Amino acid sequence: MKLRIAYFTDTYYPEINGVANTLSRLHGYLEKNQIEHIFFAPEYSEETAEDYILRFKGIQVPFSPNSRLALSLPFHTMIKKKVLEFKPDLIHIVTEFTIGNEGLRIARETGIPLVTSFHTNIDQYLQYFHAKLLEKPVKAYFKNFHSQALLTLCPSQQTYHQLKEQGYTHLDIWSRGVDTTLYSPDKRNGRWRKQFGDDKFICLYVGRLSFEKGLDIYLDAIRKWNKSGGEDNTVFLFAGDGPYREYLESCGMDNVKLTGFVRGEMLAQLYADCDLFVFPSGTETFGNVLLEAMASGRPCICTDSGGVTDFAVHGENACVVKDRDSDALYHAIGNLKENVLLRRKLSVGALKTAKQRSWSSVMDDLMNSYEEVLDSLWAKQA
Repeated sequence: MKLRIAYFTDTYYPEINGVANTLSRLHGYLEKNQIEHIFFAPEYSEETAEDYILRFKGIQVPFSPNSRLALSLPFHTMIKKKVLEFKPDLIHIVTEFTIGNEGLRIARETGIPLVTSFHTNIDQYLQYFHAKLLEKPVKAYFKNFHSQALLTLCPSQQTYHQLKEQGYTHLDIWSRGVDTTLYSPDKRNGRWRKQFGDDKFICLYVGRLSFEKGLDIYLDAIRKWNKSGGEDNTVFLFAGDGPYREYLESCGMDNVKLTGFVRGEMLAQLYADCDLFVFPSGTETFGNVLLEAMASGRPCICTDSGGVTDFAVHGENACVVKDRDSDALYHAIGNLKENVLLRRKLSVGALKTAKQRSWSSVMDDLMNSYEEVLDSLWAKQA
């Protein structure tokens, strides 16, 4: 069955995050398989025109300056006309904000079958932005939003069970893959090591620099590390941007270095050049960057919370520590720095895990989920 699909998302390339990366991969898959599709997405400043995307200007989000809150509501009539002309078999809403709400309204008005996907634990993030009082209404909003879909897709088993416990129905898995051609141990060329010290043990974090990523716990572990005498032989690299950047820059530790945003081939080289990947976040619905580090053959440290638990196994392909425990993180860094054999074992396990998660199979599963939804709908109407 050749489907026609309309996607509504509040994030897309060139914004850098797990959802935008996944959607870029999805577009490549759809093009390769000649599956007709259209994206409704925010407009950013540096992109060129694409014939498969209809973009909308928006405003910057204060706590996430690289994001855009698109102003799509004034263009409702035009968007609806575009959707009706495209004649999609289904609408897939990726996010729950302005463009996502536009997609929801159009699905209701046209009767086009609706699928949604759940990507971000916004309710968990609120406590890090001193807005915990909003947790219940935000949870209620998200549940009502996704209840209007025939299917809600989750990136991990952990998210699936979390939503099921909250009373969500009609759930399925849309997992994540990794490009083992782009991310590979073969990309190690020493470029980053020359910049930050060939003789240093380099620990890398990649991702949004924000409070919900457990970076306060990581910094606490780094302070303990430096006090124990490790400051002179270890560098802690942070690749990314976000509201926590200013705090990292002013933390007063000379071996804490920031690279800013890194992407593509340069990011692949960065992963491969480091000695250890540290990912302290316990709020992920999946954790794409952890899988990228694994594909790069890096020994990894992660937490025992969130979507990373779907594929990170302690002692086999990662060192898994208790979430928000700086002592555990500090000791894990020390253990892996001193234990070369354990690093090699985790690297081998990490590569094996990454090779089992191709983007092609992940997108095949997504198409199968679409077809199952439509088959079930048509069977009821027959």
